[in-house]
Amino acid sequence: MSGKAAAFLRRTAHEGGASAVEFAMVAPLMLVLLFGIFQFGWMQHSVSSLRSAMDSASRALLIDPTLTESALQAIVSARLNRAANTDVTVTLTKSDVTGGKVARLSASYVAEFGVPGLASFAVPYQITKTTVLKGT
Repeated sequence: MSGKAAAFLRRTAHEGGASAVEFAMVAPLMLVLLFGIFQFGWMQHSVSSLRSAMDSASRALLIDPTLTESALQAIVSARLNRAANTDVTVTLTKSDVTGGKVARLSASYVAEFGVPGLASFAVPYQITKTTVLKGT
């Protein structure tokens, strides 16, 4: 090996700053992954909060079968006030069956899943609770 080639190899063999370059390449991917995991967890938390709010509305309907759809909407929205997006559509359907009435309480909810710097998209959820109304 000539002296010039050996000198070139000595100059290029220095690895100072390689860790910084590797970090600069990996850090954006890790941040996107971290934010994605956080967003997914928040989306699942919001849906779980909606299920809990629907359970409360269903219990309220069981106690007072004369509740209207708007009253049930208010119950669900009040329960979601601090936990999730309150933009929920609640519908109430009552039907007669042998021995009483059955109430079907449905909620439509759209959760947003988005990672900063990437596209976001809406994930629709539909939750239904069925309650047997006795004594009506």
